[in-house]
Amino acid sequence: MAKSVFEKVWDSHIVEELPGNNYLVFMDQIVAHEITTPQGAIEIDEKFGGNLYASERIIAINDHVSPAKDTATAIQAKVLRDWAKKHNVKIFDIGNNGICHVVAPERGYVQPGMTLCCGDSHTGTNGAFGAFALGIGTTAQAGAMLAQCLILNKPKTFKIQIDGKLPLYVYAKDVILAIIGKMTFRGATGYVLEYSGSTIESMSMEERMTMCNMSIEAGATSGMVSPDKTTVDYLWGKEVITKDKNEFEKLKNKWTSFATDKDSKYDKEITLDGNSLKPKVTWGTNPGEVIDIDGEIPSDADEKSLEYMGLKKGQKLYGLPMDQAFIGSCTNSRISDLREAAKILKGKKVSIPTIITPGSQAVKRQAEREGLHDIFQDAGVLWTHSSCGPCLGMSMGVVAPESRCISSTNRNFPGRMGTGSRPHLTSPAVVAASAIAGVITHPKDI
Repeated sequence: MAKSVFEKVWDSHIVEELPGNNYLVFMDQIVAHEITTPQGAIEIDEKFGGNLYASERIIAINDHVSPAKDTATAIQAKVLRDWAKKHNVKIFDIGNNGICHVVAPERGYVQPGMTLCCGDSHTGTNGAFGAFALGIGTTAQAGAMLAQCLILNKPKTFKIQIDGKLPLYVYAKDVILAIIGKMTFRGATGYVLEYSGSTIESMSMEERMTMCNMSIEAGATSGMVSPDKTTVDYLWGKEVITKDKNEFEKLKNKWTSFATDKDSKYDKEITLDGNSLKPKVTWGTNPGEVIDIDGEIPSDADEKSLEYMGLKKGQKLYGLPMDQAFIGSCTNSRISDLREAAKILKGKKVSIPTIITPGSQAVKRQAEREGLHDIFQDAGVLWTHSSCGPCLGMSMGVVAPESRCISSTNRNFPGRMGTGSRPHLTSPAVVAASAIAGVITHPKDI
């Protein structure tokens, strides 16, 4: 029987079948960060003697507010740091850290055929590797650290076929926003999305990670891409991957065995034409409220969203004045994102406060080796260290009430980037162009 990549990974990790379509599923890797981990870690130490199932299957990362902005966040970071050292858990700390969904892939901690969980909703990013990766709560994460398993209801499968060559200035961010706009921000609830087709096949791993990162914004449990040569090539040379070519060849054969079979069946399918896509910008308070950059807000737009965002039906976003610009987050802060922004910003000056935050310290150093930081700073951009930053409205550029921020992030619900803030989600290229113009602008017009 033909199986999809999700079905192969799921079936190979079932420990026990439980009533009601529930399963006890083994987790190969757990990623812990300072916001959702401390409470569970303390309880494990106090109530279970600190007995972790397998500390070598956990990595810890101080990332959301790093370095700490106040006493409360400093305590969170210290609890994670001390706990990791106590239990011999590998920790990526200040100076060698980054956003967890950037660090885990770039160091090789996620591989095809794996299961991975983290106390963060954008953990599905890692599904780009043909892994089943999902975000969970603090209690579930504590349970996973104790038993290395999760009790999960088996999701349904949803194939998204995207074919065609993306036009100039159209990126993975535009593709995933188009998908969410088509299916709505809750349209994939209870499903694992699998992205396939010639458009996906031609994408880099970084672009595939952008796609899978925002699967949760359609309500999906996770997003996945079937592993292929692009996946294998990306993993060669990574920190925790063998450097022995013979051993790597064995890994390659194992990884590719999880690739989707040709005649796999899905519970649901949709298609998208990549050739016809345009840059996208959100107008509302969820990522599904999105239009083409030259489009108009629809006549059936949600009234509450419009009121919060200070917009009207039929209004164009192109030319809308912005107060701030931000490039970063686990969605669009990798080296390829920064290179695209640099192409547009080179030799130009921004006209509004603009912040660029690399996804990890490794990305930061790579960007600086390439001279991208000079391009950014010569343009008047604030070039920062790695952190989640203003994406979640906690630090490093919180947006003021009723202020508009053109942003490469993943969420735009009320208060996301600051109380009363008005984020407009888009690609790094549109952010860069809009930062120069001071209004929402197509990169071709810069």
